[in-house]
Amino acid sequence: MIRPDAKTLQSMAAVAKQFPEVLEFIDTWRLHELETLPSVINNVTLQQGRCQVLGEITKLIKDAPSTAAKV
Repeated sequence: MIRPDAKTLQSMAAVAKQFPEVLEFIDTWRLHELETLPSVINNVTLQQGRCQVLGEITKLIKDAPSTAAKV
């Protein structure tokens, strides 16, 4: 994953603080993808990649307020 610049990181911190529903939606989507992963028949790697990307985005937004404060 590429590192976001300071302005983007501050925007993500604002999303985490002001719009927690966005983070909740992405996390719910990630959990849904993880739950359906065992039953995937076609293109398992696509599903795994989706899970990984959603996990990284969730972590990035969750950690953005503390990371932006350090920058």
